[in-house]
Amino acid sequence: MEQEHKFTVKKISRMAQSIDDYTTYSKKKNLIWAFSEFDVTQARETLQRHKEETGESVSFTAFLINTFARVVEKHKFPVNTIRKRKSKFYTFDEVDVMTNIEKEVDGIKKPVSYTVRNAHKKTLREIHEEIRAAQKVKKVSLSSEKGKGKKIVKLFPKLPRFIRKMVVHRIFSNPEIKKKIMGTVGVTSVGMFGNDLGFMIHITPHTLSMGVGAIGTRLRKINGEIVEREMLGATIAMDHAIIDGGPATRFFQDLYSMIVEECHDKEWCFKSLKI
Repeated sequence: MEQEHKFTVKKISRMAQSIDDYTTYSKKKNLIWAFSEFDVTQARETLQRHKEETGESVSFTAFLINTFARVVEKHKFPVNTIRKRKSKFYTFDEVDVMTNIEKEVDGIKKPVSYTVRNAHKKTLREIHEEIRAAQKVKKVSLSSEKGKGKKIVKLFPKLPRFIRKMVVHRIFSNPEIKKKIMGTVGVTSVGMFGNDLGFMIHITPHTLSMGVGAIGTRLRKINGEIVEREMLGATIAMDHAIIDGGPATRFFQDLYSMIVEECHDKEWCFKSLKI
């Protein structure tokens, strides 16, 4: 006797199909990954203290974008650079960070792409408020920037697949269009899953992006003492056709220093929260 199978059929959304188009093309990039643990104990303590004193919960993603963008600006070439075929590099002065924010769509929480434009010029307060505002509106714009890029993104999911593939190829072939659509670098998160460190191997359309995993505790030796610290699992994905080992190492070292200690005394970081 054959068993009766029970299942539910759901239509794949146009946006999900669009994401598939982008990731399929992104797999053609010469990506390499670097894994590390960032000590975020002091940063989380500062944000927790701010919450206790004011009742405001500041986005941890905003903090990461804030520090990440400042280091990217310092290493514009090759980090904030987009390659045009095999002939040219376009290095942009503006650091536009594409990230994912969580929104409720049809009663279900889903990640939506959003780009923080000129993130290297914004304070932690400004980035936090921009992300919170984007999460609240019913139809979130893909960035705070106005122009043709928004129109292309809005129309894209409605196109037939073969035309979408042509459009994706056009976007990836033109650095200026690519910047308008998806920024110059990325910060993506899978959320605070589990109770220990977690890492992600992500596919990205960017020259460089940071994949944020989970936070776990680790014992570390500091000033001769063994102490428990909160460590963030992070993955840096890089296009090896643009970024070589030396520049990647220098960027990574500066990013680690910025997140762990340097940002705490900066006017554009925690001080912008009036801490």
